[in-house]
Amino acid sequence: MSAPLAVTRTAWTVKRALINLRWAGLVGLGLVLFTAALSVVSIQSARQHLHALNDEAANLSSRLGQRGTASSLVSGRSRLSNFYAFFPLTHDVPELLGRIYRAGIRNQVVLAKGEYKLTREADFPLVRYQITLPVSGDYARVRGFVNDVLEAVPSAALEELTLKRESIDQPELEARVRLSVFLGAE
Repeated sequence: MSAPLAVTRTAWTVKRALINLRWAGLVGLGLVLFTAALSVVSIQSARQHLHALNDEAANLSSRLGQRGTASSLVSGRSRLSNFYAFFPLTHDVPELLGRIYRAGIRNQVVLAKGEYKLTREADFPLVRYQITLPVSGDYARVRGFVNDVLEAVPSAALEELTLKRESIDQPELEARVRLSVFLGAE
């Protein structure tokens, strides 16, 4: 078989296959070709973005190396001071309690009276303000309340969450939420 005859036969086979595909097959073939082209363009764009990020990372690491190790090292004492500076002070308690109350309003939970206890430990520079709140609402609202409190008061830690339901068909829960808010001593 000669080369021109093979090309003619291949062209005839492709033409015959396209005729048999009809419009749905042609649309499918067009989508396959479009997807392949889009993939090539997307991959090329992602590679360019990756190269730009690598260049930026190399630039930043070289600038960091130029500053010298003496100025970039922070002493252990100043890191510890920065850590303790994160915590709100005891005079900020009313504002923190306001954030907790607003989280209750946002989540439409009933906040009954709570128990509040301020404790200082001898060799610990932070003060612990323990808040125990009875909360009423459905599960989603109680969970939303806890999440909002932990987001609004970053120095708060959830110590206990107790959920109780009177009967299985009742959506309302009686929950007990115990939080510890860590405060910097003044």
